[in-house]
Amino acid sequence: MDVPEIDITALVLSTVCVSEDDGHPMSATEIAFLLDVPQAETDRSLTQLVADGSIRRDGDRYRLRALSPADVDRIERLHDHLEELRPIVEMIPVRLDS
Repeated sequence: MDVPEIDITALVLSTVCVSEDDGHPMSATEIAFLLDVPQAETDRSLTQLVADGSIRRDGDRYRLRALSPADVDRIERLHDHLEELRPIVEMIPVRLDS
């Protein structure tokens, strides 16, 4: 079964958006931990997003700037990929330890 490739940078951008909206901007380490993505990959994505002007660094936290049309497109493509994965994820048995 072909699994669609996830755009990690779009996932990181989405995380920055949600954390900013929640009023709790996150650090690179927190983002990597939350997404279960290697720190180096998270750092590369954050560096790219800062260079693109999509986000800004505020101390050790990352905050959102106004989303560009390219950012919106990237997030919409990520959403589509996640929807493609939904049937696969729903087939995975979940084990709840008590």
